[in-house]
Amino acid sequence: MLRHFAVHCAARRVAGLTATPSVVARSFSKKAKAGKGKASPEVSVSLDEVSKKTQEDVMKNMKGAVLNYTKVLSAMRPGQADAGIFDNLMLSAYGQMVPLPQLGQVSVVGSHELAVTVYDPSMIKDAKKAIEEMNPSFTVHPNGTTLDIRFPKMTKETRDELIKAAKKQAEAARQHIRRVRQDGMNDLKKLKDSISEDDIKREQDKIQRLTDESIKDIGSLLTAKEKDLSSV
Repeated sequence: MLRHFAVHCAARRVAGLTATPSVVARSFSKKAKAGKGKASPEVSVSLDEVSKKTQEDVMKNMKGAVLNYTKVLSAMRPGQADAGIFDNLMLSAYGQMVPLPQLGQVSVVGSHELAVTVYDPSMIKDAKKAIEEMNPSFTVHPNGTTLDIRFPKMTKETRDELIKAAKKQAEAARQHIRRVRQDGMNDLKKLKDSISEDDIKREQDKIQRLTDESIKDIGSLLTAKEKDLSSV
């Protein structure tokens, strides 16, 4: 019987040594009026859960940057006026980011001209700036609470302006992706007292792969846009 008991104890010790590492978060209740409060129970969060949350946040933000750049490029086109071109143009208004069509009415005036009637006159200046930054080839003229926007015909100068703007937006997207990468790396470094360096390095490598893939996607989109503009 003693031999069986010793084997049982040894098995429990081995199980304890091979258990999955975890990050333990401790929280304590506020002091009661009569004295110190009691510590709340420990909450154990596994490495897999922490890693999954970090990777999901990184992937979501990087994919968001690629998607946003895709929308920006879709608006960089000369020629025929299209009222839907501003559907994804976001402006900062009333403490949040709002699509331009929610701030004003977009109308097709002619084959190469749009009009945006802004509901709030105080937003005219910001709307004009956002439209010009979205596509430098547009000619934007304020007319009271309305912005008259002309679509230029394709010329070498227009093509060069659009390609330059596409490159500028590509670099902005890359910088955003790199910031997301750095945030993810920093989140993992905060766990250095709870998990091994090898585990941190493994998770950081995953983030780096996501970064490389996202930046490659931005480059591919830019190359395709340059080719598209050059063929017009």
